[in-house]
Amino acid sequence: MKKNALKIGTLIRDHDRIGIITKVIEVGQLDAKVPIISWRANYEVTYTDGTTLLVSCKALDAMIHNGVVEIYYPTTPLLPSDLFQTSSEGESDGS
Repeated sequence: MKKNALKIGTLIRDHDRIGIITKVIEVGQLDAKVPIISWRANYEVTYTDGTTLLVSCKALDAMIHNGVVEIYYPTTPLLPSDLFQTSSEGESDGS
């Protein structure tokens, strides 16, 4: 997986659970009791049931490649909210 390929806020489906990437921990940033964990990039994923998983970039890449994890990419960009007319604005012109 390329560096910064997945960003904070990315939605994933892991088996039948929906999760969101809540942290991207670059190499050497993690203060871990197990030194090997701080040698690689890691992702923190928080699931809708409240559980949190710390997974290495390499492991997540393998799970995506094997179809265990699916990334939800937005299909279209969201429009700015000021483009939408509120109901009170539409009623003020008498129509």
